[in-house]
Amino acid sequence: MSTHTLTVIVPMNADKFYSITETKEFDQFQIPFLGLDSHELVEEVDKETHIHRIVKIKPKTSIPKILLKFTTANQEVSYQDTQTKSKVKREICFKTQAPVMAEHIHVEGVINVEPLDDNTCLKVLKVTFRFTGPLQWFSSVIENNILSELKKTIELLPTIVTEYKKHLLTLEESNTSEASTTQESTSQEQSNNTQFDQSSGSTSKQVDLNVNPVELSAN
Repeated sequence: MSTHTLTVIVPMNADKFYSITETKEFDQFQIPFLGLDSHELVEEVDKETHIHRIVKIKPKTSIPKILLKFTTANQEVSYQDTQTKSKVKREICFKTQAPVMAEHIHVEGVINVEPLDDNTCLKVLKVTFRFTGPLQWFSSVIENNILSELKKTIELLPTIVTEYKKHLLTLEESNTSEASTTQESTSQEQSNNTQFDQSSGSTSKQVDLNVNPVELSAN
């Protein structure tokens, strides 16, 4: 068994970053950056102290050749993450189910988000590997392969977050513009209705003036 710690500085407030971490919206946004085929939310349960999630992740990679010696499974990789996101502290526990030989490959860990200042935070990922059965002989090779992918992912995080902030800003501007357009449309409609009412009132008075002389003449 071995444990590794990976860290990265994220250009976002700690509370804000933690709020978007392990959410469906942010997961989907990351897909093209991480080279994934898909990132599917299988289950999400909102509990009093935490959020329980199960996600199915399909990267654009194949199973390491060394594992093919022990399985007849399809080479398509699809692994499952079970996550527990705390509501009382900035901490997420996860356990990963490998795409093959899950009974012999055990990957689990903890993610913590620590504030640095108002605009940046530190993501700390601690991951533990344990291999059993025949894979003990090849554990270092498999571990290095998984660890390499984790390092690539965490190194991309600052770029992903920067682009996500731009995405959120664009959405905010779009919503503001739509709200402004709706308000202008409503104001214009109210103005048209007011003009119509005034016009109707003026016409009514004109009719009264035309009728009165006739009535006087008849008398």
